[in-house]
Amino acid sequence: MKRLSLTILLCALLSGCAFDPVFDTSSWDAFQQSIDAINAKLSNDDSRRLDVALKYLLFESMPTIAMNGPLLSRVGTSPNVANPYLILAQLGPKINGRSAAEVVSNLSLKLDAEIAAMEARKPGDVLGTVEVFSPSYYWRQSGYLAQPVIEFSVRNDGRIPISRIYFRMALTTAGRSIPWASQVFVQEFRGGLEPREKRNISFQPLSGNWRDPQLQYQPNAELKVIVTNFTNVNGVMVVAFDSERLELERKIRTELN
Repeated sequence: MKRLSLTILLCALLSGCAFDPVFDTSSWDAFQQSIDAINAKLSNDDSRRLDVALKYLLFESMPTIAMNGPLLSRVGTSPNVANPYLILAQLGPKINGRSAAEVVSNLSLKLDAEIAAMEARKPGDVLGTVEVFSPSYYWRQSGYLAQPVIEFSVRNDGRIPISRIYFRMALTTAGRSIPWASQVFVQEFRGGLEPREKRNISFQPLSGNWRDPQLQYQPNAELKVIVTNFTNVNGVMVVAFDSERLELERKIRTELN
């Protein structure tokens, strides 16, 4: 028995950091003690990475919470932080029994998978089923005044009827990085735009830089029209793509490096 105890002791001494402390969420006191033990063994960089990970894991479950400053040293100590027991209930299933390295690693792998999945959705593949033809911008005489006109055609090359299309338009010329005019435009289709159906769209922009008289004398200006989304007959957008979430996950993933 003595020999076994001595062997265990020697293994513990020789292993050093092999036995990293883990989070204990069995109670609030246990959680605080485990935080102290974990933080004591971390470098400044590792502590920062863990703090980023914990904040994000908490944000996932409680998106309305505002956390400023280091989470490890502030949980339960500031009146501006949400109920500490609520925080523990949200974080517990994600971190209990795990070391700091495991928490950061698990989140990194999770973010890698989610980012790859969002990027693989390729909204352009879906939006490519709506094709824009012959976009043009010109000025037309209307009574005593010349008025700007935007014209293009759109065809539904997909398999479902479309009730509304969202466009982003910009008037550009070669060599200029900033467009002369730009706007978002939404076109409703009475009766819907059926598969293989083509419609002409023509309208006079009523405001903005489109009506700047000097644009009459830009013969090389090119109108670019891009489809950004469209809705089916039930009014549901076909591209449910959360670009803000993607950017947040990319940012967090970078900070975990």
